[in-house]
Amino acid sequence: MGLILGDLSVLAITDLKKHYGGVAALDGCSLDIAEGAITAVIGPNGAGKSTLLNCVAGAQTPDGGTVTFLGADVTGAKPHILASRGLARTFQISRELSSLTLVENLLLADATQHDDSFFRPLFQAGSVRRAQDAAMERAMALLRRVGLDRLAGNTANALSGGQKKLLELVRALMLRPRAVLLDEPAAGVAPPMVNTLIDVILELKSEGMTFALVEHNMDMVRALSDRVVVMAEGRSLVSGSFEDVTSDPRVVEAYLGGVL
Repeated sequence: MGLILGDLSVLAITDLKKHYGGVAALDGCSLDIAEGAITAVIGPNGAGKSTLLNCVAGAQTPDGGTVTFLGADVTGAKPHILASRGLARTFQISRELSSLTLVENLLLADATQHDDSFFRPLFQAGSVRRAQDAAMERAMALLRRVGLDRLAGNTANALSGGQKKLLELVRALMLRPRAVLLDEPAAGVAPPMVNTLIDVILELKSEGMTFALVEHNMDMVRALSDRVVVMAEGRSLVSGSFEDVTSDPRVVEAYLGGVL
């Protein structure tokens, strides 16, 4: 098991199963995400990584097994429920709202904006204004943190691939999450921006943020991961440090047929 929060794991995945017809995308997969650490999940195409992430994040419902977050069974919970409980995610293909500005993208994700009562703006105008001001301040601070504040008023469709990944990350942070699931943050991103992403993620980790990372870019995995879990055929094959797992003969054989 991973690091413990009190007597609870931050995120525990136990015997997770998912079938598509007669194909087992997940075949009893179990792993744990440690508090305040970065756990990378790697493996060959078809290993079940994307299915695992989707089942944990609520995009798909597993056929068996459990997902436990902060001690609560959240198996099959919808994404918005998980987000409200502190589990956020990013996507391999960025899903920014391209016609909105960067700051508008973040404000829509603000975790404090839950009360959409018709009467609240009429009778609690002061508190509404204060909440809006606080959300704007937080959004600008997050954009400043990743160097996108100068583009805050621009529409998101003008961003580069790497900038869109940074926007996705800070949009997830607007939820004030306890843990973030990163789905291939380096995909389609130029090397200099990959280094920027690495720096930002490591800084967040130093502040206590927990991450689970699905990634093919081994340079990023090496730079970020405290622990690496290797998946093959829908199951966890081996876990350990980057150096340990990448030198394991089972991993070398499973990952690239003998060349890692």
